[in-house]
Amino acid sequence: MARDIARAAVDTARWVGHHLIEPLRADDELKNFTLSIPETQTTTVDGDIGWANRPPAVVNCPRCDSEIHQSRSIETIDCPRCVGEFDAAEFAALELLYLQCPVCRTRMEHGNRHPNAVDVPEWATCERCRYHWEFEHF
Repeated sequence: MARDIARAAVDTARWVGHHLIEPLRADDELKNFTLSIPETQTTTVDGDIGWANRPPAVVNCPRCDSEIHQSRSIETIDCPRCVGEFDAAEFAALELLYLQCPVCRTRMEHGNRHPNAVDVPEWATCERCRYHWEFEHF
């Protein structure tokens, strides 16, 4: 009888332990899971900091109203439909349509925390894959 009680107690302890620990186990689908950069105070799968690491951008051409894709922040902004060509430093003067996630290629949510001080996006987050980018504030 004492053995049956002990066995039941051990089985119950295992069951409780399993149900307490299971939610804390690693998710096999998130193999590259990391805590995000400290400035964001969020949890993401991947991310970058700095203007040089800015996600690809799509801006509106002021001459022909077509979309211009800029893969890297240092590249010349060259319209594929007209003669419009803009230096990378002119990015802020162009209308930003969206930033594109470098991981899954979807449109990212983006915004400015200091619109009166900074005229370019300061952050962007992909809702699909949780990639996050932050502008450096130093």
